[in-house]
Amino acid sequence: MLDHSRTPVFTAMKEYRAKNVIPFDVPGHKHGRGLREYAEYFGDAMLELDVNSMKPLDFLGNPISVIKESEDLLADAFGADEGYFIVGGTSFAVQVMIMTAVNEGDKIILPRNVHKSAINSLILCGAVPVYMSPEIDEEMGV
Repeated sequence: MLDHSRTPVFTAMKEYRAKNVIPFDVPGHKHGRGLREYAEYFGDAMLELDVNSMKPLDFLGNPISVIKESEDLLADAFGADEGYFIVGGTSFAVQVMIMTAVNEGDKIILPRNVHKSAINSLILCGAVPVYMSPEIDEEMGV
């Protein structure tokens, strides 16, 4: 059983911050030192946690430590075999889901009011949409 009270990524970031590492890489604000107005607006703590991928904090492209543990906790919480963190917003997530599930010529059922990111995915992967009319939930208005 996984311990869902653990926060592997956040804990690793706090430990990294406590080391007072001087950054010589991205991001350019350098923990807020590069532009004090930025730090005053967002707060020093937030900017000190805005760091590049590095060994103590794992790498999202190939997670093997704290990110992997966090993704395992995510999967366990939702009863899934795997869990993945995605950066780039929900449009990117929609594209990843569609482009990993269908191939050129495959048919995929989509609501007629689907987000444009889904349409973009179909164009890129060559899948064929089969549209359905979604029902309106009168209580929720959607």
